[in-house]
Amino acid sequence: MLIGKITRNGKQRLLVTTEDHKGVKVIDLRAYQIINDGELSPTQEGIFLAPEIIETLIGLLREAQKNLLKE
Repeated sequence: MLIGKITRNGKQRLLVTTEDHKGVKVIDLRAYQIINDGELSPTQEGIFLAPEIIETLIGLLREAQKNLLKE
């Protein structure tokens, strides 16, 4: 199920979806290439995340953001 899209650049979008991967429910963060008339095609650039690590990942991303904003 599509949760949302983020524009990476003029040729790619980052899609956040929930999937059933080999019987396991995961969150998929994947780069999609824009082809033809705006059609999106998945690339190999991506990662599957287990739902139970999301809070930890969000915390780490916030820390990274703080570090970058301090510079």
